[in-house]
Amino acid sequence: MNKTILFLFLLLMTSCSLKKDIVIINHPGLSEPIGPYSHSTSYGNLIFISGQIGLDPKTNNPKQGIEEQAIQIFENLKVILDNNHSDLKHVTKTTIFITDIKQFETINKIYGEYFKSNFPARSTIQVASLPKNASIEIECIAVKRFTKER
Repeated sequence: MNKTILFLFLLLMTSCSLKKDIVIINHPGLSEPIGPYSHSTSYGNLIFISGQIGLDPKTNNPKQGIEEQAIQIFENLKVILDNNHSDLKHVTKTTIFITDIKQFETINKIYGEYFKSNFPARSTIQVASLPKNASIEIECIAVKRFTKER
């Protein structure tokens, strides 16, 4: 009987220590979100990054042209991932929203400059419009990289 109670107590204590919370990270150097959302949240080792448009952090306006917007998005994603102890090598899924599917090859070329191997799963969707008249938006899911300190 005492062993059973001890076992249940230890099980309860272990499960309490495994509790995970949703974490919201501030990202200095990026434009403020343009609505009531966070740039990213994490839960355990998973990182969820809201759709990013190519906002220039200095002007809070989209860069000109889909190529410049895409490059700015990837640079912003790198900042968000770094602040979440991750990087592009640890992205597992991306969703790309573009206003002109004819730009698919242009986006593929830029995408390939940032993802050179271990390509994430990906969806690309044409949409009628995006916030701030952006031409492209990218959201992603990543995992935290494990360091020696863990």
